[in-house]
Amino acid sequence: MEDRIAALEARLSELEDERAIAKVLADYSLALDWLDEKTLDRVFWDDADIDYGFFKGTGAEFKPILMAFESGLGRRWHFTSQLRTEIAGNEARATGYNLSLAIAAVESGDPGGLSGFFGFYNDRLSKRDGRWAISARKHILVAGTHWDDIAITGDLSALNTIGATGQHHPDFASVPISG
Repeated sequence: MEDRIAALEARLSELEDERAIAKVLADYSLALDWLDEKTLDRVFWDDADIDYGFFKGTGAEFKPILMAFESGLGRRWHFTSQLRTEIAGNEARATGYNLSLAIAAVESGDPGGLSGFFGFYNDRLSKRDGRWAISARKHILVAGTHWDDIAITGDLSALNTIGATGQHHPDFASVPISG
């Protein structure tokens, strides 16, 4: 019976770690979309080894560069999916596909259109003092594309629209990323 309980406790611990890692990767996307520096600060360890091609350096160096770039966009959406995680103690490897969309305008209908980028992340994460964060990331771009942005008018105008995002946005408090 004790062996069974120990096995269940080990499996529960592994599932908790997998969930915590998935949250770190989701927090990355949400931090960028909502321009939430506090959350982004918890995503990467300051000594993380970051390689996006255009940038190679530490997490501490990367975070302000990334946030400055994202702040210059009117609207942005980041997605990470199809996660694969392998955990060994307090270290983990994770991969996931990435889709990011961006547009300079805050309002819909921008003739400049949406830029879309597809790629994947090759991450290493470390658990320090009970908290997981990215200790190394390599982003690999697969493709980029462009779509026309349509004006949200007519029947579409009945939908809620995002406008400018950030911590000042009235819906920011409802996003469960702080903590």
